Amino acid sequence: MQTIWNWIKGNGGPLTTIATLLVALTILFQFGVLNPIHQRFDAIDRRFDAQDQRIDDLKAEMNQRFDAQDKYINQRFDAQDKYINQRFDDQYKYIDQRFDAVDQRFDAVDQRFDAVDQRLESLENNVSELRKLDERVSRNEGQIDVIRQQLQTADTPSP
Repeated sequence: MQTIWNWIKGNGGPLTTIATLLVALTILFQFGVLNPIHQRFDAIDRRFDAQDQRIDDLKAEMNQRFDAQDKYINQRFDAQDKYINQRFDDQYKYIDQRFDAVDQRFDAVDQRFDAVDQRLESLENNVSELRKLDERVSRNEGQIDVIRQQLQTADTPSP
């Protein structure tokens, strides 16, 4: 160990000069090479940050424009849906009115058929009564014929 101290004491001046030169070179290297490199990297990072911010701003602007277009398109579709639904409703009302008119005509026809059916029933009842009267008249005529024969037989002299 003593020999190392002796060697360092003997070569102290040149070692100090070498150490000073190494420190100076390190400082020069740090400030001359590494700092500019770091500054460039920082500048590049700032440029990337600026680009990222511009991209984010463009995305936000595009999203706003798309949202506005979506809103406009939805309004147009809603207006078309409303118009089409109104047209369908009008058509359905018109068709319903037509069906109601046809139903009223059928009701009128049904009433006329009911009236005809009632008249036919009345005629059937009248025909039935006439048949009953015809049967009574036929019976009465038969009885009248029997009575005439009896009268003729009573009026003729007996042999």
